[in-house]
Amino acid sequence: MEIPLNARQREAVDHVFGPALVLAGAGSGKTRVITARAARLVEMGASPWSILCVTFTNKAAQEMKERIAHLLGIDVSRMWVSTFHATCLRILKTEWPKLGYATMPVVFDASDQKSLVKAIMKEKGIEDNELPHRKVMALISKYKNDLKGPEHMATDGAQRAGKAVAGIFFQYQERLKENNAVDFDDLMVQVIRLFETCPEVLETYRGYFQFIMVDEFQDTNLVQYRLIYLLGSGHNNIFVVGDDDQSIYRWRGARVGNITDFEKNFKNCKVILLEENYRSTGNILKAAHGVVAAIEGRKEKTLWTKAAPGEPITLATTADELDEADFVAREIKKAVDEGRRRFGDVAVFYRTNAQSRVIEEAFNQKGIPYRVYGGLKFYDRKEVKDLMAWLRLAMNGTDEISFQRAIAFPPRGVGATSILKLKEFARSKNISPLAACAMDNGVSASAKKKLLEFSRLIGEIKDAGDGMPAAALIKFTLEKSGYLDALKEKKTAQDDARAENLQELANAPYANEPIVEFLERTSLQSEADLVDEKSDAVCIMTLHVSKGLEFPVVFMAGLEDGLLPHANSLKDDDQMDEERRLCYVGMTRAMRKLYITHAMSRRIFGKRDIAKPSVFLGDIPEDVVEQKLSYHANRAPASGGAGGGYGGGFGSGYSGKYSGGGRRW
Repeated sequence: MEIPLNARQREAVDHVFGPALVLAGAGSGKTRVITARAARLVEMGASPWSILCVTFTNKAAQEMKERIAHLLGIDVSRMWVSTFHATCLRILKTEWPKLGYATMPVVFDASDQKSLVKAIMKEKGIEDNELPHRKVMALISKYKNDLKGPEHMATDGAQRAGKAVAGIFFQYQERLKENNAVDFDDLMVQVIRLFETCPEVLETYRGYFQFIMVDEFQDTNLVQYRLIYLLGSGHNNIFVVGDDDQSIYRWRGARVGNITDFEKNFKNCKVILLEENYRSTGNILKAAHGVVAAIEGRKEKTLWTKAAPGEPITLATTADELDEADFVAREIKKAVDEGRRRFGDVAVFYRTNAQSRVIEEAFNQKGIPYRVYGGLKFYDRKEVKDLMAWLRLAMNGTDEISFQRAIAFPPRGVGATSILKLKEFARSKNISPLAACAMDNGVSASAKKKLLEFSRLIGEIKDAGDGMPAAALIKFTLEKSGYLDALKEKKTAQDDARAENLQELANAPYANEPIVEFLERTSLQSEADLVDEKSDAVCIMTLHVSKGLEFPVVFMAGLEDGLLPHANSLKDDDQMDEERRLCYVGMTRAMRKLYITHAMSRRIFGKRDIAKPSVFLGDIPEDVVEQKLSYHANRAPASGGAGGGYGGGFGSGYSGKYSGGGRRW
């Protein structure tokens, strides 16, 4: 099937052999290029299984597969089109014996990692207010993504908490082994270890993957770049698509410099620019370019569109965060009441989750349906985590984290003292707590009987899982565990909602698959995978979650120094660059209309301050802007230079290269 392409897109699709770097601006059709090129390779005689295509979300991978299948008219369900983590998991499912595992390891998600880290800290007598577990988890992840272990952390003088965290890191890795588990970062690290210690395995996979394509290349970190380099440096048929203007994950290890390194490491690399935008109006593109153009050293490109300039960008000044939320709600309600928009056409973005509360309250007051993304995920809800623990324990009896969760609810009448004795016994015998349940383990006769019954229930679920799809096994487990009965006994609205969530789990995507594959998929879910752009409800989310999405109407709230750019970035040029890119990403999600709001004062984290307009507003060209004052802002007394509109010095508090930049509106 022929797919319409512009000249630059056609140039990229027709590139077959040798390295290529495609710099694809926002909305320039990069997914079309990747999928059309994959189909073209197959039409030229390449096997579908010889193409490896990696991206960052399950949603993007699924869309690519569907498009390739449509173009080729064949089943591509087993084609290697997936996220980095899912790709590595698929390799591990074949190669785990070579890495010394007794069986295929289970994948610990972020919640499991948190439970394990907190348990280790408790055993070591380390309080969370002394050394926050979030900091520990972030440091462990950072070192793994830099291909470093606890031994490197212990000797790193740059980390003041290095030795304390290194001790937790050592123990964490040991406990992962005991649980026959890997975490997200290990999925990548272990595959690289496999390739570097078993060159024959690397050569095998190099032989499999004759053509490699990487989506969102600007978001790759060191370990992801290393993986691609190892696989692609044999034949050099590696095709990467990215946009340095959309590199917004530096805080989790993404290296925008990978784009430059790619040109250095792969000689004779062909560079292709995609600059025609198919998403946004001309005014939106011009405004967004103004913000990102100030970044020094960026790859020069200017997005353009054949579409009309469209409506101007609305820059709205509001009195405070309550007035801001009311303004957003009124604008949405008016557009829907007049029949110009659906609720589902609209998204509201903000820099921090703390900003969502007042927006939600305003929407509730005006009866606006909405969904919040970037907060508590469905799979992170207590009841869902509890049931998943039962299922995971049934599939992997050595999983101590799942054992701890499953034994706790529904209550089985086994006290904390008995559980502690059981764990101590299990450690002394070098066995799992689940295995210890069926032994003479030193607990009371009453507790032993209950633990034996629990062990038997897990065994029944395990046996049933061999022949049932996940949906049926979920229902079986709900019945056997007594979880739904326990919730019904409480007779509260909250527990009724929890019961509904558990029943909804059986209707989740991929619930018709075998339980092992279902558990793997849910472990690898990202927040962006859960966004439903087709529902008739306003989507509310952080700017980071918005990456890769698009909406006819976008509101960006809180464009103030200290929020966007974030306070932590104000004195660091590299972080300010990333904040600019984050602002650019948010703006380029808008297709037809973009609103930007800021408040004259704001209460956040319990403190009210005078708020100053974001330094980034000064870089938006005046000819694409219309100003608005909310009712309350128009009547507010002048304060801090913000009384009747935009005022005060942009860049307040910032001392880097953008200091003093900007303009009064």
